[in-house]
Formats: sequence, structure tokens, C-alpha cells
Amino acid sequence: MKQKEAYIEIAQRYLGSAKQHQSQEINTPEVIGFLAYHALESIAVAVIVHFKSSIPLNHETKLQMFLRLCKKNLASSVNVKSIAAVIIRVEATGYRSKFLYPEFQGENDYKSPKDQISLTKAGLLVRDVDRVINQILNLI
Repeated sequence: MKQKEAYIEIAQRYLGSAKQHQSQEINTPEVIGFLAYHALESIAVAVIVHFKSSIPLNHETKLQMFLRLCKKNLASSVNVKSIAAVIIRVEATGYRSKFLYPEFQGENDYKSPKDQISLTKAGLLVRDVDRVINQILNLI
């Protein structure tokens, strides 16, 4: 399997797993959210590899490079504004860290990942990442 295909497979499997959690009512919003986030980052890397760029190590840099490549090479075929909106929301909310780590609230007080995102917001992220992936799949 080539690198791009591996990342596409990861994106599809993680998104599929997030949807399976939803359909089976496994109500773990931080897990569902992370699965969707990782699917987004994986399709981003597939696009980066497709356009023969080096894969950045930084998570935000990957998403920004993905957006730049979409604007430059795919703007006539994808909704760049909707992709940008998803990336902006993910970055502005700090979702990746919130899905994975307790958030410091004050002296010896932390908020668990499960309390940092609602099931509704996790579901919206799954929906939006699904739309992004579907736009990209036939183009790379």
C-alpha cells in the first residue's frame, strides 16, 4: 500500500469508527471527537502526500498546509470555505488537546476530556469531517 492510500484508509476507518460509536450509542464524546479529528488530520496528510509535500510534524501545521493545498489545487472542486470553517473550529476550540488531556482549571482542579465536549458537538464534528473526506476522496 502506498503512503497516500494508507492515510486515506486511516481517515475512513477512524471516521467509520466514530459513526459506529454514534450508531451503537456509545456515548463517549471525547472518543468520538478524537476519532473524527484523527480522520480529518489523516485525510489532510493524504492530500499533502498527493501533492508531494513534506508532512509537517505539528498538527496545526498539517491542517493549515492541507487548507493551502486545497485552495491552490482543488478550489474548483471542493468547498474551500467549508473546509476552512472546520479547521478554524478545530483549532479555535483546541479540540485535539481537549479530547486527549485533562484541562487545568485552577489549583489542583482539572476538567476531564469527557466534560470538555458535548455529544452534540462531537456529532457535528463527525458530520463535518465526513463532508470534508467525501469532497476529497474522488480528487486525489
